[in-house]
Amino acid sequence: MAKKTARHRVEELESKFQSLHDKIVKAKDNYLESHQKEINKASKTVKSVQKKLAKAKKKAIKAASVAKASSSKKAHNEVVKAKAAAALLGNSLLEAKAIMATSQSKLKTAKPFQKKLTARAKALAEFEKSWEQKVKAEAATAARRADAARKKRAAAALAKKTET
Repeated sequence: MAKKTARHRVEELESKFQSLHDKIVKAKDNYLESHQKEINKASKTVKSVQKKLAKAKKKAIKAASVAKASSSKKAHNEVVKAKAAAALLGNSLLEAKAIMATSQSKLKTAKPFQKKLTARAKALAEFEKSWEQKVKAEAATAARRADAARKKRAAAALAKKTET
């Protein structure tokens, strides 16, 4: 059975830290952008429904004037249909405006969170930089200690040689 090589705890923490840092950076980059896209989409929907509603109201007014002039059952039915269509479009306009308001409030609450994400990303970058400096300093210290130990052994060996 092959034995798995156990990773050092620090290496595991570093890899977790790196993945967390990447997630925060990606979230920071896409967070406000996604909310802005949602608002733009809702705004387009509101504008299109407003145009349709204006057309439906004009149609209802025209049908009403025709119905008034002719006073036929068919004209009366056209007025009823036009008013119903205008009412449905009015309801869908209210829904679209509610969606847009919700999107705007989400964006408004997203901005402070965006600042937090930016601050976290900055703090993580600073921590990573200081961590790299600590690792380099530790490696340099270990190299100096190893060099000092090697010199000490060499001096001890030389001293032992000179004694004999």
